Amino acid sequence: MHELSFFFFFLAEYEVEDVVDIKKDKGRNLFLIKWKNWSKEYNSWEAEESVQNCMALVRDCCVRTNSSYRLILVQKAIQTISNLDDPDVATLAKLSGFTVPENGFVKKHEIIDMRKEVLRLSANRAAQMARITKVFGSWVAFVDRVEERQALSKAIRLWEGYIQVASGTYKSDSSKPLLRVENYVDAEPPPVGFVYIRDFLPGPGVVFPDDPKMGCQCENCYLDRKGCCPAFNDVRFAYTPNGTLNVPFGSPIFECNRLCKCSQDCPNRVVQRGCKIPLTIFRTTNGRGWGVRTEQRISKGAFVMEYLGQVITDEEAEKRGKQYDAQGMTYLFDLDYHLTEESLEQSTLYTVDAGTFGNVAHFVNHSCEPNMAVCMIWINNLDVRMPRLAFFANRDIYIHEELTVDYKMSTSASETQPPKKRRVACLCGSQNCRGFLD
Repeated sequence: MHELSFFFFFLAEYEVEDVVDIKKDKGRNLFLIKWKNWSKEYNSWEAEESVQNCMALVRDCCVRTNSSYRLILVQKAIQTISNLDDPDVATLAKLSGFTVPENGFVKKHEIIDMRKEVLRLSANRAAQMARITKVFGSWVAFVDRVEERQALSKAIRLWEGYIQVASGTYKSDSSKPLLRVENYVDAEPPPVGFVYIRDFLPGPGVVFPDDPKMGCQCENCYLDRKGCCPAFNDVRFAYTPNGTLNVPFGSPIFECNRLCKCSQDCPNRVVQRGCKIPLTIFRTTNGRGWGVRTEQRISKGAFVMEYLGQVITDEEAEKRGKQYDAQGMTYLFDLDYHLTEESLEQSTLYTVDAGTFGNVAHFVNHSCEPNMAVCMIWINNLDVRMPRLAFFANRDIYIHEELTVDYKMSTSASETQPPKKRRVACLCGSQNCRGFLD
């Protein structure tokens, strides 16, 4: 190549079009680069740092030339998935033969054991490549998977940060966050277009009354419960002093409102204080998509979370229900099942749609034998047609157990909602599974 040509070559902008060959020279790996828009006479041998942004081309070259550099790519992938600070649990599990449990929770010592098994294989390159080929089909598929999982992990961490901030659970210190996200199962990215909200959102033509006519004057609402908000509405005081339910599941609950004299620590302000339980949104292993599990034990009767979404009219719900039908999804929760037939005929009815706007309850799966039950709550909005929806533990729930509800969303065994969607097969696996979600 002429000296003048070299001069103009290095002045020009250039990018890698292909990696033609790989060789080792004095202990260094060198790559023969074909530059885009330059003829092959300008091909040049470059150091490893020049190909960091085009590893797919390097892999293609390894396949074409059967270069031993493939072993280096595999070892780099092994090191990546075995990183102690951020291990790729899904790939470690697949390579080591570990089965991720249904609740998605993998213990630290299990991750360490998987890592040891994978690193043990590295001592025998032939055995390592044989295992990789058996599990992933080829070393190329393995390396590609590791790259994809790294990109997925980054996307999940970003989305996790978003929902922590949006939900108000983000912690800037080193303490454990209240809401985390994990996918140890597949390559499904975080949901696109889902907007995390902290309160009901009014849909088209919906207005929220927010003007309670009166509030209680109690000094101690539990001791003075005969003169508290529940008594004003002819219902029982719903909670024990420690905040667990003291009424049957499905009972109407009237909490103290913004006009009440009592403090935010009042035992009749439970749901409005929000979820205090550490939760993890995780990817299920049996095709049920995302799920939610608890990271602490929950006592029977304890408040777990609200079901939030966009409040829409029944007419709008019918339209959206047809769209969800086609997708095999169910995010619509009727707010009319507690009303009398006379009220149903005379009132505009409402539905909560948690499909696009919602909170962590959006990801809670159905079970025919759920561990949570729904209760209707009224706080500042006392319109009988617009209760808030709260999930309470209907039995003691173990740490790391998946949280579930019955998608019928009934408040008692005798009440069910008319389905707004085609029947969808149930995958809950419970002993008394009905076979369908509705």
